[in-house]
Amino acid sequence: MECLLAATQKEFAQSLEKLIGKFESDKPFYLSKECSEAQARIDLITPLFKALGWDVENEAGLPYHEREVVVERGESDVHGRPDYSFRVGGQTKFFVEAKAPSESLSDPRHILQAKSYPWNTKSVFFAVLTDFEEFRFYDASIKPDERKPDEGLLLRLRYADYPMSVERLWEFSPVRVAAGSLDAMLPRDRRTQRMRIPVDEAFLDEMTGWREELARNIYKNSPGRTARQLNEVVQRLLDRIVFIRIAEDRRIIERFQLRDAAEQWRARGGKFSIFDWLRPLFEKINDDFNGEIFKPNELLESTKVDSEVLARIIERLYPPKSPYRFDVIGVELLGSIYERYLGKTIRPTAKTVRVEEKPEVRKAGGVYYTPKYIVDYIVKNTVGKIIEGKTPRQIEKIRILDPACGSGSFLIGAFQCLIDYHTQWYLEHPEQEVRHAHPSLDFMREVHKDPNGNARLSVYRKAKILRNNLFGVDIDPQAVEITMMSLYLKALEGEKSQLPPKQSLLPELKYNIICGNSLIGPDIYDQGTLFGDEERDRINAFDWYGSTGVPPVNVGAIHESPLPAAGAGAGFKSAPITDRGGGSQTRPYTGPATFGDIMRSGGFDCVIGNPPYVRQEELSSFKEYLKRHYESFDGVADLYVYFLEKDVKVLKQGGRFGIIVSSSFLRTDFAKPLRAFLEKSAAILKIVDFGGLAVFENAKDTYVCIPLLGKQKQPSYVQVSKVMSLDFEDLDAYVGR
Repeated sequence: MECLLAATQKEFAQSLEKLIGKFESDKPFYLSKECSEAQARIDLITPLFKALGWDVENEAGLPYHEREVVVERGESDVHGRPDYSFRVGGQTKFFVEAKAPSESLSDPRHILQAKSYPWNTKSVFFAVLTDFEEFRFYDASIKPDERKPDEGLLLRLRYADYPMSVERLWEFSPVRVAAGSLDAMLPRDRRTQRMRIPVDEAFLDEMTGWREELARNIYKNSPGRTARQLNEVVQRLLDRIVFIRIAEDRRIIERFQLRDAAEQWRARGGKFSIFDWLRPLFEKINDDFNGEIFKPNELLESTKVDSEVLARIIERLYPPKSPYRFDVIGVELLGSIYERYLGKTIRPTAKTVRVEEKPEVRKAGGVYYTPKYIVDYIVKNTVGKIIEGKTPRQIEKIRILDPACGSGSFLIGAFQCLIDYHTQWYLEHPEQEVRHAHPSLDFMREVHKDPNGNARLSVYRKAKILRNNLFGVDIDPQAVEITMMSLYLKALEGEKSQLPPKQSLLPELKYNIICGNSLIGPDIYDQGTLFGDEERDRINAFDWYGSTGVPPVNVGAIHESPLPAAGAGAGFKSAPITDRGGGSQTRPYTGPATFGDIMRSGGFDCVIGNPPYVRQEELSSFKEYLKRHYESFDGVADLYVYFLEKDVKVLKQGGRFGIIVSSSFLRTDFAKPLRAFLEKSAAILKIVDFGGLAVFENAKDTYVCIPLLGKQKQPSYVQVSKVMSLDFEDLDAYVGR
């Protein structure tokens, strides 16, 4: 077979001339409807990029993740991904969207399709749209806009221009792309810089607007709703809508279900309620997946939402009005969006409803999302170390905690670590794979192969990991719900409609991810001070030992005591079961471990996270309680000090602990009691010190470090690594140098 890989610009020019001749010799066919996109790719587009020197057909025989070019099978309109992804050093540099030559590349649909995919990745900034007859190159860092589809067009050539533009086309060769040729084409003017709005910022702005619009509408229809009720209802409704859109784009559920509701409502002249139309959809998803956010919610079900408001929100979630690709926006990026979203709250006033920054966020100067490289490093050196060499059966007993989980970034990182480990373990131990007698049950295998040949852990195993291994606490009920949603989406990642219906695929997480105050127990209510309902909500005390099991099933009898509100952290009593003789007996809970079970068994195997940054001035009303309960108490200690002590206390003997925290605890006077506590209670294994580097985006004057601790004997050697620059791809490799 003739190899068309070009080594020089001169050879490319010669190959290009032949391709132009081929196109012109059969031009009527290529420009007709008979010529499909697939045929154009085979005859013209793939040879064009091979002539530039790209190994489009993987002649090197590399595994999927190492290939220079990833080529999608079929047409992109069907599978949703770009036709070609071009990589240098394992990093995707640009995408190519191919079309049949009979298609007009000026069609806004094609342009927005080409640009939206890279824009939604937040890591790829360039897109090529071509049918060979024409070649267009776009700056895809600019937010796609249906009103200005050609915004960001950097290069446009007709095939007749190619011979005179060889040098410009050669900029797309591997050698030139590796040298930064595409970046050099980007405009540097201020106007263009202002248009470069990243996908996370754009979607956060949209979400904030929808939140305010829904809150005002619901408050108008139900003026008696409290701030807490408004926040709960709006959050639950938005979470359901976003979950459905993500599941649609990822082919997990049938597509366009929300869009159909809005279109039907407009077509029928608003003769029905969109919210009522959506109720059966919510019920079906709850039946199929068994997640928390679609469970019946009395407050939401009794809410009235105007259809015009819902229609506007839904229409902004679908093309052409929507630039968002929910099959591209990763769960981790969604988490960063939600982390900033959680920094605001809904507050009703006498005349209207406002969405405003929480007071503690305003005082802290904003919300700072933990960078992924920090999460990855901490997870690798805690969870990764604990599970090393263990079997899946042994790992089922590993408990991982984030005591201030926020939007769930650390739990997502731990989940991914466990998914990767289990996948590799089953590949290395094929004899442990579950075999089913009937082919229809093949979807229950531990590991599947996706269409690209990559191994993928089954959703059933991922559900087990969720229920057995991952635990979180947060004082904010919205954060708890968002963490659950993020974990569910991670579990369903890559499934693509291969799931059987009504399988209750997702586990209940309301006893894994709990709303409560990690630092304050229910004994605060016994200190003699009277607390009103609002103050109790604000304190949100959490009982680490109280949750002995999920609420038991009531079999014809009454619970001994009323069940507490979900997430209140109070204990449950077993339900009496009436026997045939008329007496009652207690049926013990035998389900997966809960917080109380874990604490009575010695604690958690791993504690990870990023505790909230709250200054000591904000703790005045709790200082008396903190003084009585924490050895590390100091009158001017910031909140993170108490999190450090609590994290060590809930850690199991032999467990691992890693957080990112202010490095002030290493040297300040107020942290002396904490240092004394740590010296007697845990071993310091490693400290990664970032000095004053800007680890958190837009945060000024932050000095942070990562202490890695263990409940074990103190080793004679402690590694202290000073990070001098953030110019690295892998923190673990940087620290290990």
